[in-house]
Amino acid sequence: MMRMVFCALIMLGLAACADGIGLLQDGGASSASEPGTDTPRPMERPEVGEETASLDGDAAASLPAGGRGETVATLGDPTEPGLWLRTPLVRAEQEGRVVTEGGASITLTLIPIEAEPGAGSRISLAAMQALGVSLTDLVSLTVIPG
Repeated sequence: MMRMVFCALIMLGLAACADGIGLLQDGGASSASEPGTDTPRPMERPEVGEETASLDGDAAASLPAGGRGETVATLGDPTEPGLWLRTPLVRAEQEGRVVTEGGASITLTLIPIEAEPGAGSRISLAAMQALGVSLTDLVSLTVIPG
């Protein structure tokens, strides 16, 4: 008898879960689908770590000498020597400077990468060490070309 009650409770619980999933798929407030469709829409990317530049529009991908941009950088290829930052904020390789939120600053080579300005940047192992930041951190940087 106890076994039958337990099975009945499990069946009711599963049915309730299925109803809850149906509500979500039908455009409920927590839906990951467009209302009225069964096709999930992609999750929106959080704004944390997005790059911004002091310039707007298409110019954000290319900062002129004296322009500044903001980026969040992660450790790049640790086997590649030198002081460099691969970033979509520049269109041509050039010397520049980066400054951390804490005020540490170094001069390095800015290397362009093909990506949207909000895609983030990759920084060399030597540059992270020179800035005194943890190799596992996401580092907020101000990028100053030229």
